Amino acid sequence: MKLCKYVLVLFAAVIVFPVIVSAEGLTIGVVKLNDVFERYEKRTEMEESFKELKAREEELLMEKQDDLMALREEMQLLERGSEARKELGVEMEKKALYLQLEEDVARKNLGEKEREYYEELFQDITDAIDEVGKEEGFDLILKKEEINPKSGDLMELRLKIGMAAVLYFSESLDITDMVVEYLNERL
Repeated sequence: MKLCKYVLVLFAAVIVFPVIVSAEGLTIGVVKLNDVFERYEKRTEMEESFKELKAREEELLMEKQDDLMALREEMQLLERGSEARKELGVEMEKKALYLQLEEDVARKNLGEKEREYYEELFQDITDAIDEVGKEEGFDLILKKEEINPKSGDLMELRLKIGMAAVLYFSESLDITDMVVEYLNERL
């Protein structure tokens, strides 16, 4: 049994040793992904564009809500049980259902547009990291995300800690500024 353990340890050492030795000549960089995202100028432009789109959608929906409120007020002035009040009630019900449908469609469309924006930003960032890595001769680039232990709930914190790719690195490996410059120069 002891011989089996020694053989297993020796086998593991033989497998791991080449990996350790070959890692000596690697050029490694670390990117603070949150910083890149925050400092990418296109993100600010896209967020402004999205806010404007959202404001326009909200304005259109508010106009329709105001029309619906005006109908409601008009209906209140009509005599209860009258044919005109019933007709106005049916019209108001149709408009309320239509408004709800428009709100749902607008919410869905805005969600899709926001997702598209972030997909585009993420693709830009990963492309920039690839290009900087190739241009500067890096063998490996790791991401570093800042973890704020005081934000979010416990499950979120555990998830962030568990997904952390880099827990420590020397600042000499930080290529965040290089990636941000590359991104913002391409605008």
